Amino acid sequence: MVRRCDRISYALARNMSLQLTFLGTGSGKPMPHRNVSSFTLFRDGELFMFDCGEATQIQLSKSAMKPGALEAIFITHFHGDHVNGLPGLIGSLTLNQRERPLDLIGPSGMKEWFAKLRQLSILWPSFPVRIHEVDGPGPVYEHDNFTVTARPLKHRIETWGYRLVEEERPGRFDVGAARELGVPSGPMFGELQSGESVTLDDGSVVDPHEVLGPARPGFKMAYCADTQPCDSCGELAEDVDVLVHESTYPAGEEELAHERGHSTAADAARCARDAEARKLILTHISQRYTRLDQIESGAREIFEDTEVAEDLDEFTFDRREV
Repeated sequence: MVRRCDRISYALARNMSLQLTFLGTGSGKPMPHRNVSSFTLFRDGELFMFDCGEATQIQLSKSAMKPGALEAIFITHFHGDHVNGLPGLIGSLTLNQRERPLDLIGPSGMKEWFAKLRQLSILWPSFPVRIHEVDGPGPVYEHDNFTVTARPLKHRIETWGYRLVEEERPGRFDVGAARELGVPSGPMFGELQSGESVTLDDGSVVDPHEVLGPARPGFKMAYCADTQPCDSCGELAEDVDVLVHESTYPAGEEELAHERGHSTAADAARCARDAEARKLILTHISQRYTRLDQIESGAREIFEDTEVAEDLDEFTFDRREV
């Protein structure tokens, strides 16, 4: 099943950059140097959150992201370091007098969990919370021009990984070709860039394919946490622009990591390499490790374009480059 968002599209903003902001990059429990799991994707003026560990709303207040822009929250599983921040965040949105619906996507039990919070008067949101429980692999959310799909990961409890894929974008606009065809500068340029034909004053019609280059692929992102290596990780990560992957342990700790349903930096790097991802960002670092170079070096030996995220790190992806 698919949760479709009914927001108006932002067609005029399609060439904006996309930004990932990491609100928490640690595992288990909050620490002074790392909060627990959450990051956001900001695109076209709207905000999408992945996981919501304890104190996420505090981290959000430290970032440039505005909670009022939230459209949907995707939860991977019910371990506390991924979900304990949700009641506080939703409560604060109520205090802020939000009225617009919020989509909440997560594992089975999400509706029961939310109903219990209501029953105990812990939450009574002032806005509709549209809950969708992931019931199998496939699409779980559709927006104006992107789709999010889910696949089961290999952890100690039911856990889902997510893959976001934008639709293809029109090719680059050839201003010279448009002018040669007699198209005047102004609104017609925008109409052609949006894929619409235009009629000139002399009655001739100019079609988009005459002034646009080949279609360009949309942005693709995958999120794999928490999990030990499995086929779903590779399927989610195939050909993505950025793979956000858990790295609870450094390379060399595979036996311990897999025993606990987690991955090492080397596991994540192998996933990125084999899936032909373009960038790897490591998160969900065990709080016992404070030296990021130890985590990063073990991954970069396998997949060079790797970075370890720290709290409040921002990564910008220009659509002109993806």
